[in-house]
Amino acid sequence: MSAPDNLYQSNSGTTQPDSGNGDDTRLTETAKADIADLGAEISQQAAALGEEAKAQVGELAEKGKGMAGEQMDLLAKQLGGVSDALQKVAGELETNSQTSAQYVRMVADGAEKLTSTLRDNSVDDILSIARDFGRKQPAAFLGLAALLGFAASRFVSASAQRPQQANGSARTSVEPNSYASVSGGGTGGGDARI
Repeated sequence: MSAPDNLYQSNSGTTQPDSGNGDDTRLTETAKADIADLGAEISQQAAALGEEAKAQVGELAEKGKGMAGEQMDLLAKQLGGVSDALQKVAGELETNSQTSAQYVRMVADGAEKLTSTLRDNSVDDILSIARDFGRKQPAAFLGLAALLGFAASRFVSASAQRPQQANGSARTSVEPNSYASVSGGGTGGGDARI
């Protein structure tokens, strides 16, 4: 038979009424202290994990900026070449058509300005310029983004086809039922299946 909840068994083995204050109070205080310690430990571990995550995100961001910077330098070099080529074309057009040469020179100047902007600014500066432009002229920004997306897709698809052609694996389509007209000597010519 078990003793009621308000009774406790003494060291001598007899059951006596529990005073209720001593052991329960100590147990409650110990539990509160343990919970407080556990909460503090959880907070410290969460803060440490947060700091580690921030550090890793920072490292990834720096790597991304480095890669973007390299691509930006490559783009600046290519745009510089395009600008130089356009300047030469404008020079050649001046003898034939002044207005055409003027338009080509304007495009070349714009390409040169873009090239210098890419060379002289960091990735963060370029992103800031793009954000400001998008806020000031959202319609032009969306149009330019669509144009750049189209140009990028054309570039990617052309680049994907180029290695196939270089390896000699370019496909030539020949219809299985195609006919070619063969004119032969003496037999009167006719259609021959290829």
